[in-house]
Amino acid sequence: MSRLRAAVKPALSLLIVACAVFFFAKAFKDNWAAVSARSFSINGPYLSAAFVAVVLALLLTTYAWHISINSFLTSAKISFRQSVAAFNSSSLTKYIPGKVWSYALQLYWLADLGLSKSVVVYVNLLNLLVSMLTALIVGLGCLVFSSTKLPLLASLPALSGLLLFDIAWMKFDSALLGVVVSAVNKVTKRNIAFLGVPSHLLVRLHLVHGLANGVSASSAYFLCRAIDYHPEPRAALLYVAATLVSDVIGFLAFLVPGGLGVRESVQYMMLGGSSMGPLALVLPCVSRVVSMVADLVVGAVALKLLRGFLRRIQSHKQSATSEP
Repeated sequence: MSRLRAAVKPALSLLIVACAVFFFAKAFKDNWAAVSARSFSINGPYLSAAFVAVVLALLLTTYAWHISINSFLTSAKISFRQSVAAFNSSSLTKYIPGKVWSYALQLYWLADLGLSKSVVVYVNLLNLLVSMLTALIVGLGCLVFSSTKLPLLASLPALSGLLLFDIAWMKFDSALLGVVVSAVNKVTKRNIAFLGVPSHLLVRLHLVHGLANGVSASSAYFLCRAIDYHPEPRAALLYVAATLVSDVIGFLAFLVPGGLGVRESVQYMMLGGSSMGPLALVLPCVSRVVSMVADLVVGAVALKLLRGFLRRIQSHKQSATSEP
């Protein structure tokens, strides 16, 4: 049974990616005349601004992880530089199907600092939930005020429900997050311990992740200007919303490495498909390239810093074993 399950997961991953590639290839074929007729001129400053925005969003996400991990460390805290090394080195594995490899690396590295497996998984789960929730709130908020065809009867109740859930979570953290942890334990057949989150930490995480999502979404506007599109404010809100919502859906497609193809397909549909002309096809592709380059650049820096972080872990381990 385990062999069958191990074979099914990669097969499903390849199938989803193949479907997404086929979808995009067909969309390009049907709209190639419009794409080829549109003359694209790359604006360097706006392209650089989009890249910087993605990198800054990655660093803000790292900072959220950093303050979460340190809140559970009873011994010497880790520096932000060391958090960049651990978090972003492990994040490079998101392009491997399964989305669990980054957690496995963190479990291996952080165990010698006195952090249990439950704490590491719990911290990542907490940050993931806050990040996705804030992304959906900002994204749906932009949808409400954009020129999208999605009716207010659909977007406004969804936004209101998420806001109410978020307020309830911050007020009744133990009850709501406890339910989530229990559900994860049932699905993954693990025994992740529930750990209470101080209210001040939860508020800080919302602020940091909210800012990270806002900065990340601004890259969509910069990319539009980079490929010589000049969207009006309401249209720009639609591009921001499509970026944030597609990021969340791409992550939820856990079998697909990095949400490849899924994120772009959702973006294409949210932007109006062929009715939006070449932009709905070009923007998701350019956005993917910029985000992957940003991941590689930040990941390369993290790998450079990783040697020092591993030395810190080894030193801590040696001092712990030498104590009577």
